[in-house]
Amino acid sequence: MKKEKRRIVFIMAMKAEADQLIHALNLEPIIPRPFYEKLPMNFFKGSVGEKLEIFIAIPGLDSRFGVDQIGTEPAAVAAFASILEFSPDLLISAGTAGSFANEGAEIGKVYLSKSHFYYHDHRIPISGWEQFGRGGYPSFDTTFFAKELGLDQANISSGNSLDFTEIDLQRISESGAILKEMEAGGIAWLASTTKTPFFAIKSVTNLIDLNPNSPEEFEKNFSLAVQSLVRECLRLIEVIAKA
Repeated sequence: MKKEKRRIVFIMAMKAEADQLIHALNLEPIIPRPFYEKLPMNFFKGSVGEKLEIFIAIPGLDSRFGVDQIGTEPAAVAAFASILEFSPDLLISAGTAGSFANEGAEIGKVYLSKSHFYYHDHRIPISGWEQFGRGGYPSFDTTFFAKELGLDQANISSGNSLDFTEIDLQRISESGAILKEMEAGGIAWLASTTKTPFFAIKSVTNLIDLNPNSPEEFEKNFSLAVQSLVRECLRLIEVIAKA
């Protein structure tokens, strides 16, 4: 059956990242929650105009510690559930990231993914698996959106640690990535496997080369970065709705 509306799903790791966008778009929670009932994921739905449906999927809170389930695994599971339940025409990872001042990044600057998604902490020094561990999954071509919105594009490297090692930085440099974050690589693997168009939009919270204390900088700049992220997500949705 042909869908009457195009469907876009945003995967957002943290409730604090998603709340402003949910409010701005007047999205409603999907109740009862779809997919496997024991998973704490939350889904929101709404429409923009007559031709576009918007969904936001959040992995939810950890039952032991009450914190947002950040990282590649929860993001990939939320993306898997979203693909099964909503059959999106486009999947988007929206969130925050670290970057580098010497690459032109600033706190609150928003980027669209460029060509590929990589990992910097999947180190498997065995032939075949080494290449597999590096990722290199393709991004949907965001060139049109970047021009319309006046945003820069950047390759993205993902890992499951907010801090970093020298080897992590070396891997990020080797991949040509200038954004370091914790979700997009896992979603990109799934999107590549299922042939689902996927890209990311990320706002900078910390400049790794100027302030190596990533946790402190992340907390200090989080609110500003989210404001920038939500603003550009809304502009992106407007462009997609008109396309």
